[in-house]
Amino acid sequence: MIRIALVGCGTMGETHAHAYTSLEDAKVVAVCDIRSHHAEALASLLGCEAFTSYEEMKKKADYDVLDICLPTYLHSRYAIDAMKSGKHVFCEKPIALTLEDANRMVETAEENKVTFSVGHVLRFFPQYQTAADQIKAGRIGTPALLRTTRNQAFPGWSWENWYQDLEKSGGPEVDLAIHDYDWLLCNFGPVTRVYAKNLGPKHPEQMHTLAILRFASGAMAHVEASWALPKGIEFRTTFELVGTDGQLCYDSTRDCPLKTQLGSDEEVSLFYDNPLSEEMNPYRAELAAFLHAVVHKTEPVVTAAEAIAALHIALAAKESARSGKVVRL
Repeated sequence: MIRIALVGCGTMGETHAHAYTSLEDAKVVAVCDIRSHHAEALASLLGCEAFTSYEEMKKKADYDVLDICLPTYLHSRYAIDAMKSGKHVFCEKPIALTLEDANRMVETAEENKVTFSVGHVLRFFPQYQTAADQIKAGRIGTPALLRTTRNQAFPGWSWENWYQDLEKSGGPEVDLAIHDYDWLLCNFGPVTRVYAKNLGPKHPEQMHTLAILRFASGAMAHVEASWALPKGIEFRTTFELVGTDGQLCYDSTRDCPLKTQLGSDEEVSLFYDNPLSEEMNPYRAELAAFLHAVVHKTEPVVTAAEAIAALHIALAAKESARSGKVVRL
């Protein structure tokens, strides 16, 4: 039985907690959040102990894996501390805010011989997995033009509104588009140059970014990510993959099996329900893959080096938008 401690009991912490309840041979033995009501709510669901101090949890709880679902600017601090204590670490994306911190995390994992992976969950979504399989099978020929979008209203619900502070979130390039950067790198190979534009860096709640990537293969990608949609507008992701023999298309607003929309004078709420079996849950799948790597001492599906490569693209997009120039990698 693998024992897991979960730090950060917000949206992603809850998502991971629910996924763990359906995994055999894995048990969350402790959860931690400085907001006691969040920690206690998850502890009640999981039947484990709740802490409001990481240091206290580290001292009192006995666990093998630390699952980090904290804001991005805290990732490296807690990952490195856990690794130095011999804990395996699963960390939500992005790996960190800087390449320096990311590299320190990787070096610490190697020095302490622990398994380390990052939550680039897009690889585990059935739609994206199926598209990747068809690309590898040559279904659309040689990929040439790739388009992705990941657009939403500003996530103003975050703890202490940390998304709005770009020194803590990195903006939509680092927090949002990085999903697509990782998936594109995984399936289409390395990127040689990045050119990007963005909107509203002084007002993060209106930020929108568009990056053009050129791959070593010659393919080109347009990657759009936005926090600029009006409040209440549904989150939308799409891809269009064009090859020499055909194309693959996906639109989350059209292909979601069940969508529920509730409205009032104050707000609009959207809920997405997928009737697929629990085994098809992408968050469950990514955590199961990580725990398999821990048990069998194999390389994780998402390696730390791949997480760094995605961060490199995100930071290049930010630099290009700032300077107005192409960034060559």
